[in-house]
Amino acid sequence: MTQPARNPDVTSRTIGLAAGGTGGHLFPAEALARELLARGHQVVIYTERRGAAYTKALEGLPYVVLPARSLAGGLIGKLAAALTIARAAWQARRDMKRRGVALVAGFGGYPSFAPAVAAKIRGLPLLLHEQATQLSMANRQLLRFADALAISFPRVSGAGGFDAANIVETGNPVRRDILAARAPYPALSMETPLHLLVVGGSQSARVFGETVPPALLALPEQIRRRLHVSLQYKGDDTDAITARLREAGVEATIRPFFEDMGARLAQAHLVITRAGASTAADLLTVGRPAIFVPIPQGGSREEQRRNAETMAAAGAGWCVMEPDLSVEALTALLAELFASDTKLPQAAAVASTMARPQAAANLADQVERMLAARGAK
Repeated sequence: MTQPARNPDVTSRTIGLAAGGTGGHLFPAEALARELLARGHQVVIYTERRGAAYTKALEGLPYVVLPARSLAGGLIGKLAAALTIARAAWQARRDMKRRGVALVAGFGGYPSFAPAVAAKIRGLPLLLHEQATQLSMANRQLLRFADALAISFPRVSGAGGFDAANIVETGNPVRRDILAARAPYPALSMETPLHLLVVGGSQSARVFGETVPPALLALPEQIRRRLHVSLQYKGDDTDAITARLREAGVEATIRPFFEDMGARLAQAHLVITRAGASTAADLLTVGRPAIFVPIPQGGSREEQRRNAETMAAAGAGWCVMEPDLSVEALTALLAELFASDTKLPQAAAVASTMARPQAAANLADQVERMLAARGAK
């Protein structure tokens, strides 16, 4: 196995990675952490209790759980959040000093704010990574302190005023099992099985459990008999939904979470999913087309709409806003896609061209460039 390339001018250092508590923030941090470890560096991940629940992602990685609280809410809520951030920053600063952390990379989410502040208090270089097509709220607030910004798409909104010379497009790092799932698009004809994967991101999505099964039941029989669906769903009526689908000829596997996501992505002809940045990176890495249904909330959730529209405009899938995700509309779209021998393979080909499988290596290269520049001063 080829060892990852490393900058010969950089000695082994300890790198801090700050990530929010969702998979969308934690998984890219994990991917970078493992790449840095393979290059001989030491790492520590700063997260909060939700992030610590991703035990598989954190397996074998040092991590520190810090107190975290969103700045959302009224005056009292903001004051409480400020106190929590101050306490977390003090804890992170003390830990960074003890470990000899040389640089901090922040991956967004409000729990990343305190470690980033601690890094600047200690005078450490700060690298921000943005997974989406729009800067997250945390990254927007931290941008004034950042030494460099790594982005996942060619264009990202919200970074106006930041020195373009310090912006580098790296892509969004994905987990090892996703990289291992890279494979040619499965053969598709009017006789082959159709594999449909339905996932709602790391937080799941109840609307898919409510809309997808009746849409599948309404499909023509010749499509239902070929259909194999893997549905991520956390409802109490899983057994009843499974039984109804199987009675209609649809082979169904319904679970709250799929541990073998890489294998299921590799097998899928089509994915129905949210449009979070890490979900998008996974799909593009494996090269699978998708029906993107962005989370409908505005504000900090607006990046999902932008992600979905970007990928749909490129031809890697289709964007359907949740208010438009009726059973009838989804049935019609699925029938159209499954009846064609070309539409899904063409979208898969576009997705593959947008993939950045070397994203973790690219980001590690940026870390080492910043360390080398630091050492040259």
